[in-house]
Amino acid sequence: MSDHEERIEKLEIDLAHAVRIIDELNEVVAEQDKQILRLTRKMNLMTDQVEELIDGSMPGHQVEKPPHY
Repeated sequence: MSDHEERIEKLEIDLAHAVRIIDELNEVVAEQDKQILRLTRKMNLMTDQVEELIDGSMPGHQVEKPPHY
């Protein structure tokens, strides 16, 4: 096998490994996205519940969200 062919074969092997790693990373990112969405929904629900508890225990008290919301 010539040097040129060996270099091409090495590039093809490296490309195959890179594609596999990219696919694995894509799966990780997709799973993390699902987890972030799930946690965001849970946090919003819990925030609403805390606000309801505060409203119920302290009539007239308003929960003010920070300016960055």
